[in-house]
Amino acid sequence: MDDMEQYKELFMTEAEEHLQSLNQNMVELENCPEDSERIINMIFRSAHTLKGSARTLGFEHISSLTHHMEDILDYIRDGKIKVNPEIVDLLFKCLDALEKMVSEVRDGEDTTSVDVDSLVEVIKSVKEKYLSGENSKEDSLDCSDINEVAKKQVEEKTVNTTSSNSGSIHLVDESAIILIEGNSNNSVVEKPENLDSVLNQMHESASALLTILDALEYSELKDTVKNIDELSTAMLNETVEITENSLSVLKSALSTMQQIAKVVETGSSAKYDYSELNEKISLTLSETVGESVEDKEIILDHTIFNLEEVSEELIPEINENKKIYHIKSKVVEDCMLKAVRLTMVLSKLKEIGTIISSVPTGENLLSSGSGELDVLISTDLDNIDILDSVCEMEYVVSKEVRFELETVVTQVADEEIPKTEKSLETPAKFKINIKIDEECLLKAVRAYMVIKDLKEKGNVLETEPPEEKIQEGNLGGNTVTIYYDSDESGDDIQEIISKTPEITEFLVNVQKDTNNSKDSTKIKNTADTTSKKQTENSSSKKSQTVRVNIEKLDKLMNLVGEVVINRANFTQIATKYDLKELHNAVGRLNMLATELQEEVMGMRMIPVAFVFNRFPRTVRDTAKALDKEIDFEIEGSDIELDRTVLDELAEPLTHLIRNSLDHGIEHADERIKLGKPEKGILKLIATRQRDRVNIIIRDDGKGIDPDAMRKKAFEKGLYSKEEAEKLTDNEAVNVIFLPGFSTAEVVSDVSGRGVGMDVVRSKIESLGGSVTVNSEVGKGTEITLHLPLTMAIIQTLLIRLNEHIYALPLTSVLDVISVEKEEIKNLEGQEAIIYRNHILPVIWLKDALNTSGFSDSNDLYVVVVEKNKGKVGMILDEVIGRDEIVVKPLTGILKNINGLAGATILGDGRVALILDLNNI
Repeated sequence: MDDMEQYKELFMTEAEEHLQSLNQNMVELENCPEDSERIINMIFRSAHTLKGSARTLGFEHISSLTHHMEDILDYIRDGKIKVNPEIVDLLFKCLDALEKMVSEVRDGEDTTSVDVDSLVEVIKSVKEKYLSGENSKEDSLDCSDINEVAKKQVEEKTVNTTSSNSGSIHLVDESAIILIEGNSNNSVVEKPENLDSVLNQMHESASALLTILDALEYSELKDTVKNIDELSTAMLNETVEITENSLSVLKSALSTMQQIAKVVETGSSAKYDYSELNEKISLTLSETVGESVEDKEIILDHTIFNLEEVSEELIPEINENKKIYHIKSKVVEDCMLKAVRLTMVLSKLKEIGTIISSVPTGENLLSSGSGELDVLISTDLDNIDILDSVCEMEYVVSKEVRFELETVVTQVADEEIPKTEKSLETPAKFKINIKIDEECLLKAVRAYMVIKDLKEKGNVLETEPPEEKIQEGNLGGNTVTIYYDSDESGDDIQEIISKTPEITEFLVNVQKDTNNSKDSTKIKNTADTTSKKQTENSSSKKSQTVRVNIEKLDKLMNLVGEVVINRANFTQIATKYDLKELHNAVGRLNMLATELQEEVMGMRMIPVAFVFNRFPRTVRDTAKALDKEIDFEIEGSDIELDRTVLDELAEPLTHLIRNSLDHGIEHADERIKLGKPEKGILKLIATRQRDRVNIIIRDDGKGIDPDAMRKKAFEKGLYSKEEAEKLTDNEAVNVIFLPGFSTAEVVSDVSGRGVGMDVVRSKIESLGGSVTVNSEVGKGTEITLHLPLTMAIIQTLLIRLNEHIYALPLTSVLDVISVEKEEIKNLEGQEAIIYRNHILPVIWLKDALNTSGFSDSNDLYVVVVEKNKGKVGMILDEVIGRDEIVVKPLTGILKNINGLAGATILGDGRVALILDLNNI
């Protein structure tokens, strides 16, 4: 995958997160307009980062539409447009278009099917409608008013000040500012006395000018005025320092405002290029006081680069009198594509010099998830030129690092040389010290594993203790010293050693020893670290995350499954041979395998909010289409589920929620007649029960009438009249899950097409779950999805039927009992037993699976299980016991056999089939 594809993948992932956030916050904006300022800021932040990321990667159609969305949001934030259904609908329409375009980008489409231009025209017409109405009623300004305001407020102010270089700043005629001559354009000057007054009036003029520009659709001019307004506000709030540079930019901005006001007044069609001014303003704003490096605790720790390792690259650069800089960059927190921005910084730096080292490295930058980058670079440029080449960062710190080269020759006394070193015919390039875990039962084995691995990449010259003793199992402690010669690097050797378990510490020393002297070139750092605040805790610990492809996690989970299988195998071996040491080793293996399994499973777990957060928008749109008022509540969104399970839930939940809205909750007038609140209540709840998660969809609607269900089932020919009448209320309600069943009298666009509920149940059962329904007429309905935490490793009950072993998911097993053959009775063609004073239907598992042979014993086992049609007893030969198994999918001719859900490999190597109880 090339860099562009990686950036695109990252963009897609984070764009979807921003779109979900926009959906959620827009629903909240509609429901809570009184809190619009906070919500609008959150929406604006997501939209702005989405726009910036799209523009970075060249998705101009996404960037353009988001930009026009921002206009509406900006006016809402400024109070020029009020939140109302029309505005919210427009924003949602834009959001739907963005989702469509993002989806097309994911599919590799070069063009979009969305008519962006038409949507932009709609946005413009809505803006014109609201802004023109506002202007006529409130401001009553025309072009001449704007020109007068701009001209009067900009031209008639004079700003005086003095400086160490004796000079003054004047604001005259066409807003010309005569700057003080100084040594540096970026030096801070004394603030002019009446600058605040000028900046206030600039802000007022810009606001008025923006109103007219919107009405006249001067979009390009409007962007420039917006930038000028942002500059004046920043300087007014003192978030931009008053320097000669900033005052120079302010001078240009004042002149430009007058020019724009004249264009508006005359209706001129002349084109002006303000790109240079916009760039200068952006650069000035990027140097805000609040984000200046001086106010941050930034330490340039040059040792991060491991200078000894990069000495071969560094020394030639120093000898050529190149300048060496340590550059530290940090991306602003709101930036969506942090890694992409930093990669672009690294690429830019490569153009202006030689990259000696970087942390993280270029190869690891995308996967590191880091928002910071340290670079050691050799270049001929000055510091200021380097900083000019890097932009759009929260901060960039650059410090020249001065080095002195020393040749150190140290005479080593003969008695100071270790005995082992003196005896070596070939000097060791590396001296490796290894410490093995005190609790390790096989320390010598671990030591020998390291020696063996090292021999594959070089020569082990000597060890302490000697290798012969290690092979005999006589380590005499938990430390080993190895003298080693190899062409591998120190990092490679460390990687070789780290592969061996239970090595708690190791140190790899680089040796260069000839004729009793050690001769090496050292790099001595003479540069001081840079920090305004030298404190020990200057850089706080941060939580770091790395995005990992789900396929890699799936593979890791499969490998953990193999470990679980082998763990069971070792347990059986330990039991067979009954060796204490083997039992101890297997016990430790069990502990480590369990911990590894839990960690990997935890990596796959994500909050159900990942799916739940999309439903406020679904409820909002569906309720509006049905002309119903709904209070939608979400509970337990922090409950976690396996990503594989959660990914499959969106479609079933969408259908259940729409069903509740369409068929369950009544219209407002009907609810009032029934004495219910005008607004219907719909809840989406997640709860955790041991190794299962329950997801509940609960409404306070009309409920499901069992009598109506019996009648409908008979009319559709699903049951005879007698069978329908015998259905219990619970069985009658569960008829909704039969294929093709619907109680809807009218087919709507929302639901009620006679399909769906059976698909919902099938989907949940395919995930190893089940569905239950509780309903009370007039009170409402509650549908519960019972789901396993994960599908990869499950708890089962192992049973035997003839000579075959089967596994039953433990979540479906209610009880295990023993009965005699004569206790089984035939009641109207159905075999049954008395179980806890109730009649329990039973089936012979051999018949259900079409297998021959059965035990001749009079004593039989009955496993009571919960199926989607209720409780049933399964008669079998023997119950072996409970076991944790790894689920393997079936392939080939076994794939489509009813009653089989998968297979597993037991500890003794035998294969056991996993039964799908709902299809037996």
